Amino acid sequence: MILELALMWAALLVYAAGTAMFTIGVIFFKDKLTQRALYVSAVGLAAQTASLAVRWVDLGHGPYLGFYEVASALVLFTVASFVVVAFRNPRMIAAGIGIMPVAVVLQGGSMLGSKSVVPITAKLASLWLFVHVAFANLAFGALVLSFGCAVVYLTREHSSKGLWVKRFEKLPGQEVLDSLTTRYVLVGFLFWGIMIVTGAIWANEAWGRYWSWDPIETWCLIVWIIYAIFLHLRFTLGWRGERLAWFALVAMPVSLFALVGIPWAFGSPHAGIGGMGRDV
Repeated sequence: MILELALMWAALLVYAAGTAMFTIGVIFFKDKLTQRALYVSAVGLAAQTASLAVRWVDLGHGPYLGFYEVASALVLFTVASFVVVAFRNPRMIAAGIGIMPVAVVLQGGSMLGSKSVVPITAKLASLWLFVHVAFANLAFGALVLSFGCAVVYLTREHSSKGLWVKRFEKLPGQEVLDSLTTRYVLVGFLFWGIMIVTGAIWANEAWGRYWSWDPIETWCLIVWIIYAIFLHLRFTLGWRGERLAWFALVAMPVSLFALVGIPWAFGSPHAGIGGMGRDV
């Protein structure tokens, strides 16, 4: 436990340092600092991965039981998605100024929460639960990337003649960012849908029902519908540019609330997985 927490605190501190480096590098035109911020974020990712691996070995299950594990896993997939995208396309590095703060806030919240162990029960010992949580993490990572692209798009759109144009000049153009926002939303939407379906299958195994309209199920469905509306506006009504970016900007916090906010606010069968650490 001591090694696990030491590695996780180290990851949080390194993520915070990376966020500061992204901010300073982008604002003050320090390209080398911005590039180094990506490597620093990758170091934090390695430390967090090691921490969750140590916990996995100690407890015998992956990071999907309890708020601390669920939030940490969301951060890990978010940072991993960004690091992979930025290394493959260096022009996306500056988007870290919008993505890494989300990781820092979420990871900081997880470190302040309970780290109590939620035991594996017969209801939790299911491959469907693992698949369900894995796709939740993948979906959230994709949606945070769409959020980062939307932040950059809107910032540059409202500073067409200001300094922010130069600060983001190495990023892809507005049309490309608009396209990337849509693509990441599409990936997140598909993975979120798989999360809902596999969650329903697991719920039927655990409680004998596919759907019970508990708060987390309901809010996850709401998020899926919100992003379905996003895609409808884009592909059916032809929305592009600023209006669509604002939609992505507002929708992302709703998905965060559904995954980690609702379990703290309501009691439900999901509470032991995402919230207060009660056994289901």
